[in-house]
Amino acid sequence: MKIKEALKIAKENGLPELEAHLIICSIINKNKEFIIAHPEYELYEESFIKLIEMRKEGYPLQYITKGKEFFKRWFYIEEGVFIPRYETEFLVEVAITYIKKYNIKKFCEIGVGSGAIIISILSETATFGYGTDISRKAIKVTSINAERLGVKDRLVLKKGSFLEPFKKIYNDLELIVSNPPYVKIYSNLQKELFWEPREALFAGEDGLDFYKEFLNMYNLSGKIVILEIGHDQGDFFRKMGWKVLKDYSGNDRVAVYNSRR
Repeated sequence: MKIKEALKIAKENGLPELEAHLIICSIINKNKEFIIAHPEYELYEESFIKLIEMRKEGYPLQYITKGKEFFKRWFYIEEGVFIPRYETEFLVEVAITYIKKYNIKKFCEIGVGSGAIIISILSETATFGYGTDISRKAIKVTSINAERLGVKDRLVLKKGSFLEPFKKIYNDLELIVSNPPYVKIYSNLQKELFWEPREALFAGEDGLDFYKEFLNMYNLSGKIVILEIGHDQGDFFRKMGWKVLKDYSGNDRVAVYNSRR
């Protein structure tokens, strides 16, 4: 099958041209410019048709292309790891602001996923990071991205829930950041989301399970805590005296606890 034929089939199946280009790039390991310049180039038909069918069923494009751009960097992604979202870049911006303002040296992320958050922060600051995740695959993918992006020597990763893997150094951690699961379990979601790990998405009937458990587990005295939240969860934190920040779309997005004011 030639590239021009593959693009025609993709169009007939309702796929946007950009997605078709990215899928072809992933098959032949060439860039978009090559695809445009070489419409007669042959690719393996069976692989292309299979990926087209998977995409039509909602299989995430990022799992097909094995990557996602986040905070000016390209992160390796594979199935079984939560895909970073554009809106989470705001969480990273807030964390960097607090790190610079309070001269933070050591911080921890709960639930590293692909490593997009912790690696972006490390890349933009002179800090040392500790990361946890309950998924072995997440730890593996974050390790790959840390090495690719040059921050491996300033990052320690351990499998486990919350901050338990680092309880011996808990007092040394100055800032805690997380984009935890916060989706209500009965929410109507896009079909793409059902391919992603459920433990990275759902948090009980009200979407607050992670936050409640976290707050019951730790004494936050002396800490700064920065959490991504759902657009309708701001009042839960406001009632506790936390600062709630709106993202660039005007939605509640980040909750901040700051005991160092």
